[in-house]
Order: sequence, then C-alpha cells, then structure tokens
Amino acid sequence: MTRIHARRMTIAALIVLAAGAADAQPKWTARVDEVRQDVRLHAGPFYVKPSVILKELGTDSNVFNAAGEPVSDFTFTVTPQAETFVPVARRALLKLTTAADLVYFADYDSERSVDPQIIARAEGYLTRLMLFGEAAYLNTRQRPNYEVDVRSRHVEDAITLGTELAITSRLLLTVQGRQSEVRYDADDVLGTALQRTLNNQRDAVQVTARHLLTSLTTLASRFDVFRDRFEYSPVRDSRSYRVMPGVEFRPQALLNGSAYVGYRKFSPDHQEVLPDFAGLVADLGLSYTLLGATTFGATYRRDLTYSYEELQPFFIDNTVGASVRRALGARFDLMGGVDRHRYDYQRTLPADATVPNAPQQVDTTWSYSASVGYRLRPETRLGFGVSYWQRDSTTRQFREYDNLRVGITMTGGF
Repeated sequence: MTRIHARRMTIAALIVLAAGAADAQPKWTARVDEVRQDVRLHAGPFYVKPSVILKELGTDSNVFNAAGEPVSDFTFTVTPQAETFVPVARRALLKLTTAADLVYFADYDSERSVDPQIIARAEGYLTRLMLFGEAAYLNTRQRPNYEVDVRSRHVEDAITLGTELAITSRLLLTVQGRQSEVRYDADDVLGTALQRTLNNQRDAVQVTARHLLTSLTTLASRFDVFRDRFEYSPVRDSRSYRVMPGVEFRPQALLNGSAYVGYRKFSPDHQEVLPDFAGLVADLGLSYTLLGATTFGATYRRDLTYSYEELQPFFIDNTVGASVRRALGARFDLMGGVDRHRYDYQRTLPADATVPNAPQQVDTTWSYSASVGYRLRPETRLGFGVSYWQRDSTTRQFREYDNLRVGITMTGGF
C-alpha cells in the first residue's frame, strides 16, 4: 500500500468515525459569530479589520551585525495589514490576511525592502467535523534566525489541508498534511550561497489529540512525521518524527500559554555524511499574572535547525527567555526581558574515521530589552525602549558582534 493510499484511507476512516460520534458538538460556529460581532467594518458579505503596526522606529547601532567596525543608521519598519472575513451562514468561514513590512534605512538603501505576506484560510463546519485548508505566501528579506546576518530575499510557500474531529464533547482529534518550500536568492554568507544550502521542501503530516480537561485547560499530544529535501544539497535530505505531549491554557486562565516537551528522531538519508540526532525537543511559552498587575513570562525552545554552512549542516537550537510586565495604573506599564539563544553546531562526518573533527562550534546570542509603554487601546501598546544584542562564538571571533537599538515600537496596531 502506498503512502498516499494510506493517507486517503486514514481520512476516510475519520469521516466515518465522525458520523458515529453522537455526543460531540464543539462550538466551531462561534468563530462566525465572533467575526460578525467584533469586526466593525462591514460591506455586504465582507468583514474587514485593517490595522497599521509600527514594529520599529529608531537607531540601529550595527546595521550588518559586523564584528569589526559597526555602522549605525536610522531605521523604521511599518506594517499595514488587513484581515478580510467572509462568513457563509454558520457553515463556513473564509479569511484572507494581507500584510507587508515596509523596511526603511536612511543611509544604507541596500537594506531597504518591501516584504509582502498573504495567508488565505477556509474552514467548513459540519455537525462534528471541521474541514480546513490554508495557503500561505511570504516574500521577505528579513533574517530567518540569529545565525544568518545577511538580509537575503527569500520566498516561503506553504499549503495545509486537514480536518478536526470531535470524538466526544471533550476529545478532539486533528489531522493535517502540510507541504512547504523555501527559496533563497543567490546571496552568500562568508562565501556560502544561501540557496545552495537552504533551499528546501518539506512534506509533513501532523496528528494532534486534545482532551478538554476544564474550560480553561487542555491536555494535548502531538505527533509529527516529515521529510526534508534540498534542491541543491541532496546530501542533507532527511526524515524525522517528533512526539510531543503538552498542555494548553486559555488566555482567561491565571496561568496561560502552552507547554510541549517531547522527543525527536532525525534520520539523514546519507548517514555516512550527516550525523543523526535523537533527543529532547520542547516548545514552551507560559505567563502568570500576580494580583492583576504583574505578569511574569517564560519561554523555552529546543529543536534541530538547518544551518547555511556546508560543513556544519545543522545546529541544536536551545532558546530560553524570561520577561516581566508591571502595570502602572490603567494605561502605563513597564516591560523587561532577557533571552539566550544557544546554537550547538553539528559537523559532517569525516571520510576517514581516524581524522578527528574540528572543535565544536557553539554560538550564543543574548538579547536584553526594556521599555515603558502607554495603552492607546486595550490591544494597542505604544512603547519607547532599548534593546541590546550580543553574540559570542567558541571558534569564530569574526562571528561576534554587539548591537544596540533605541526607539519606538507599537504592538496591536490601529
């Protein structure tokens, strides 16, 4: 039996099971009601929610993240965005999100860019079954992570199809398939072409079971299987599976967010060249509000990420962070945070086992931030603050840099 045939049989079995689920009826249609009640701009069947977000306005002390002689510049990034909804009775909801980052640098026009993004999603509601599909497109020059310092144009496409089944009134099962692709321009970093090492396609299947323990707490278990294929570096091709049990808290809970911790097995197609990986992975983001005025936040992420470097094809990303927000009356607040991003690089295996590998590279990036803010609306915060980044490397001093940014940000938008 082929994999495609097996997937079709699985989806068919879920549909049959949905027809027999007698006591399950989740409130998917409440999403339609929320759109009609909360979105004020309305014309015919269209409900439109426009906004403008100021992501950054100020000075950047190290435009190119350079280790030698950094250069500074005035910069801003503003993002106009529109969410358009089309409810179809109480049986379906269509949503189109369009946005574009407008990035400006006063002196270094090579760093200016327009980065459009489009996400189209459709949901259909049956009595005990929701069907959904999503197509996403991103064309950007923003850095993908703390490893790549060049602002290189790249395009990300993704298509997702899936279904959510209410087995009982408290037990939900979600099955989705996703195909995504990343394509870089011919820019290079330290002599390595990004399109050669990072252009890839991923085929993935995810199964998630959720049990509604209380009205605010959900126990979950997520299982992923995916295959990565690289257009110009097939030696990087691999298969992986990931098992991650977790818990989710709704925003109304005293402790809110989600925490997933589990196991990943990474199996390269060319095991004579790439090392395998098996171990802990995590995706955690939680916050706790004390006495309604002080909110403490914590984040932790651990997973495998592909590198742009030829001889160090991937690294283990260990990211941990903490933040605090203190309300000062009804509208003012103070915020501060610190994050550490540790990248443990894994080298290709030597052709001769008697030849030792070079010392392992570990890059560590610290980021610190502090700001004072004013709430223009409950969901809109205008803040003035500073942020500072510092990266160290165990093997490459030319990778080390400092960066200080001072300016204004606005989250939530108008």
